[in-house]
Parts: sequence; structure tokens; C-alpha cells
Amino acid sequence: MPARSAKNNNLPLFGKFKTRLESKPQDTLIYVGFALIAIFFILASLAPDLSSKFGLLYLKKQLQKIFAAGPLAVEVESGTVSGPVTVVSDSSASGNKYVQFGSPGSSFQPSAPYYATFYYQWYKNPGSDGSWSYWSDHGNNPPNTWFSHFIPDSNTASFDPANELYSSNGYNNFKWQVAKMAEAKQEIAIASWFGPTTREDIAFNNIINSFMGMADNPYPNLRWSIYYEDEGFGDPSVATIINDLNHIKNNFAASPYFFKIGGKPAIFVYAGATDNPGTMTQRWKDANNQLGNSFYVILKVFSGYSADPNQPDSWHQYAPASRSGSHAPYSSYVSPGFWLDDGSAERLVRNPVDFENAVKAMVSANVTWKLTETWNEWGEGTSVEPGEQVRFNSSTGKDEPDPIGYQFKNLYIDILNRNLPFLEQGTGR
Repeated sequence: MPARSAKNNNLPLFGKFKTRLESKPQDTLIYVGFALIAIFFILASLAPDLSSKFGLLYLKKQLQKIFAAGPLAVEVESGTVSGPVTVVSDSSASGNKYVQFGSPGSSFQPSAPYYATFYYQWYKNPGSDGSWSYWSDHGNNPPNTWFSHFIPDSNTASFDPANELYSSNGYNNFKWQVAKMAEAKQEIAIASWFGPTTREDIAFNNIINSFMGMADNPYPNLRWSIYYEDEGFGDPSVATIINDLNHIKNNFAASPYFFKIGGKPAIFVYAGATDNPGTMTQRWKDANNQLGNSFYVILKVFSGYSADPNQPDSWHQYAPASRSGSHAPYSSYVSPGFWLDDGSAERLVRNPVDFENAVKAMVSANVTWKLTETWNEWGEGTSVEPGEQVRFNSSTGKDEPDPIGYQFKNLYIDILNRNLPFLEQGTGR
């Protein structure tokens, strides 16, 4: 657990340091308060139940939220610390930084409740991949027009579709994305995946086996899960599920960056509208049993899910066309908006006040999963990733910034940043 202070943000990163300040009348109360907090965190770190809503680790996160609402200004007489000391960026801390003592290491896994977001990795552009993908859907011709009412705003200095319409395989774009995820205090990215050898599989391999281990990755403590999409568009057989899970286990799950609960790689599973009790759940139970119950499986809810005889490890809802929803004790979610670029009307209008109220309710909810839907599903207009609205100019044949549109830029990142608790062990930098 990183220690945070509003003072002395320019401390040396390694070795020993010593700070002296004048004595204050309230020092005795400060010492007593810090002693009580220290005892609390020692007990919390020893709690055996990592997922209990009433366990000490859960209470530890609640205390973090209190600190996030108003960082404490703390002054000490003197102190000596040995070992790694890192100044970590966090815009909600006083001075936008705090001091992290020690290194969390690559074995770190976040504790419940989990803050996670759905991430899409199907984007391609000629610079990284030799051709466009997804941006060109629905008859579009990037970089002149593209499949979205918005454009990612990775370059705030200019409107640059040729580069801002990014590739999921571009490392510079990855660095921008995960830095923003850290700013938005997301602990887990749930990556859309359609099976072995697909474009999503290639992108995920780059992320988990290359990008995350780069020396200049700004967020090595981010953990990754997979969103198994095929279940939402058909009924894969037990044999197919086993084959896909083995692929995940053999290629990705051993990575320290893959999200695990109790040592098991966690996988989210999408579902179709026609799923009903005893069908999908039975296939997933049978497949996981044949693999020694080695995966932690989180299925998507459906009508009657709670009475299904084949209960998975947990449940989630994916419904970003609604502002928010909750299925206690499992999950809550929030969405910034929904506007599919297929000629249909905007289904969920972007309203930052409504979104912030929904985020506050989600933070307070007594659930395991606290989900932002989505990070970057641009075609459906559900992204919290920084962006701006565009419109088609018939005289030029190009999409351009909409002067009366919604230029949300970093707005949703800022809302998440000021309402979600501190990252449990910082970014890992």
C-alpha cells in the first residue's frame, strides 16, 4: 500500500532521506492518528478473504476513497526510509503526486472491489498494419471518413485523422491509452477477443507479451482479462470452448500482467439475448471442469440467471445503451453514451452530470465488479477515452470537427479520476 503525502514530493527516488520541520502543537494527535492507520493497514494486508465485501481489504479501499475525496496535508518531525522510493503521478493528490515506498513487483493483483473497463483491440491503420480495419466498416474510407461519430483525441494540438485513427498494434498509442487508464483509475482492462488467430488475438498477444513489459510502459500495474465474444453470436461447443481456453492458458495466462483471482486467470464471457438457464452455463461449466476448473469465469447475466443450477464464479452485465445498472452482489456499470454510427438515432445522449452521478452510485455500490462501458468502442459511441465529435462535410467529402458537437476531450477521464479510489499500489512506476 503506497504511502501518500502532500509534502516533500521531490524526495530522492532511492537510498535514505531525512526531513526536519518545526514542531506543531497538534503533532501528538497526528502521531496517534498515523499509528492507528498503520495498525489498520497491517491488519488489512493479513486479511484472508480477498473478495469479501466486509473484509479488511475492502475496508482498506473504502479508506482510500475517503483520502481521494480530500488529500491530507501531513507534516512529520523526521524520518528515515531505506529502499526504493518513487514519486508517482496522481492528479487527485495534493500537488498531483504522492510518494510510493517500495516496489509492488510484477506479482501484484488488485483486490475486490475491482474497477475495470471494456477495451477494444480491433483497430488497424496503414502505418502499423498496412491497411485499415474497423475504422473502414460500414462503407467508410479513412482517413477521410470513418466508422464513428467521434474521433480519438490523442493529439490535442491538432485534428489529425491519419494518425488519431489509431492501430491497436501501435505501441505509442498503447502508451497513451494506458496512461489515460491510470489517470481514470482503472485497474483492469477487459479486452474483446474473438478466438485464436483473429486480429484481436494478435493485438492481445502484442499487449500481454510485449507492450506491457516495455521499460517505458507508464502503467505496469494494469492487469488484463479477455472478453470472450463468440458466445454472444452463437453457441460454441464444449470442445471449442476447451480449445479456446487452452489457447488462452498456453499463450497469455502465464503472464504476470494477466488478471487472476485466487491464482486463476479471470475471463469474462459475453452472451446472446436468447440465452436461458441451463444452456450456456452448462457448456461453460463442463468445459472448465475438463480443464480442472482452472479459470475464474464471469458470465453475462440473462433473464433467470440467478436461479440457474450451473452458477459460474461470478456475473456481469454489459449494456452501455443504458446510463447505468446494478446486479448486486455481482456488478454495477456506467456508460457515457451510446450512438452507433449506422444511421440510427442517438440512443443514450452524453450528459456529464448524469454520468458523474452514475459513477458516484457505482463507487458506493456493494458489488464485486465496477465496470466502465466502454473504454474505446468508438463505432458504438460509448468511449470514455478522450475524443471529439465529427460531422460529414458533403462539399469536401470528409469528416471534420463538428462546431456544435460534443468535444468531450478529457472530461470523462477527469470524472472517473475524481470519484474512483486511488490505484491500490499506484501505477507500478
